[in-house]
Amino acid sequence: MNSLKALRGTLVIGVVVVLGAAWAVVRAQAPAKSETSQKSSGEVPAYSPSPSIVPPRTAWGGYPFSPYTDAEITDPDVHRVLYADDRIMLLEVTNPPGLDVHMHGHPYPSVFAQDVGGNSRAVDPALAALPADPKIDSTTPFNDQGSGEAPPPQGMKYPTCSTSQPQAPHKPLNNRSTPGHFYRIEFKRLDSEDIRTHWKEWYPEVTKPGKPVADLVRGPALGPNFSDKWPYPIVYDSVQAAPNNYKLLFEDGKIRLLEVMIRPGETTPMHGDPYPSIVSFNSISGDPSAVTDTKLDPDSPLNGQGAGHAPPPSVNNMKVPTCMTIGPQAPHKIHNAGTVPLHYYRFEYKRIDGDDFKNNWQKWYPWMMYMKYMR
Repeated sequence: MNSLKALRGTLVIGVVVVLGAAWAVVRAQAPAKSETSQKSSGEVPAYSPSPSIVPPRTAWGGYPFSPYTDAEITDPDVHRVLYADDRIMLLEVTNPPGLDVHMHGHPYPSVFAQDVGGNSRAVDPALAALPADPKIDSTTPFNDQGSGEAPPPQGMKYPTCSTSQPQAPHKPLNNRSTPGHFYRIEFKRLDSEDIRTHWKEWYPEVTKPGKPVADLVRGPALGPNFSDKWPYPIVYDSVQAAPNNYKLLFEDGKIRLLEVMIRPGETTPMHGDPYPSIVSFNSISGDPSAVTDTKLDPDSPLNGQGAGHAPPPSVNNMKVPTCMTIGPQAPHKIHNAGTVPLHYYRFEYKRIDGDDFKNNWQKWYPWMMYMKYMR
């Protein structure tokens, strides 16, 4: 019995020691109270973490802020990483009404993908009276995102897209009655015109030919049409019909992210895109006249007519990123007669929330209702 009591005592002491050590680490990593207080000017001091917890990364354009303030590090609940590699990162951004969002920034140029609108009705007067977006430094040029804006495709209300340079740490307050919700594609490197001389180094997989893929033979054997909005068999979907050129990076019930690569001298198989999309470009590969696009149905209203285009950010002499909004696209084949690959990303909406978001967000995203209680 005495040995059992001694063992229990040892276990209790061990747990206390572990919890004490963990609390010490948390305290060491947490900002001091004075560092989280808001100045009257609206500026908030930077937090200086221990070097051991600073993640490695290379910011763009002289972005001066600590990696600890990067959005996915300091507030991963609001900025959920859906996909990341050494080239890009896809974030789902959620900001419910009244949430105490942590001060955060974005060290990379971005394209925003949006499929919902705003709701200006304030949650309560106290929230409406607070600063909407306090900054860590009111003087930094990285507060100006220089956004280029793209309208939705002709005849549609959504999606829209915008471009941005890196964004200094800020603390946005949502004083509306519905959550903020959008996606952010961050480019860890801007290829711009340098892709013309570095593509073999940056994309070595492109130097290897893909397996031959034959064009589909149109006819009833391909199956029924996918939908009224995209009246073609789903086997024409780009991921299935042109696997050498369209790589699926991420998919859930609402969105898909595809990386598109068309080699010099290559012609893609006939393929289409069944969903409304945002096409994001971070490179300028060459002469557009070297690219030809052959349509399966030349008279189709789904051949990209009425696409919306956004210019690059209007700061730092940026040439990329750019973005384009486009509706479902009928099957077509692309020929690249140039000497440099065509490379871009296609962000697809399997569902557009649109104006229905304000009445359905609790049903579609029930976890958003509880985020502020988890702080």
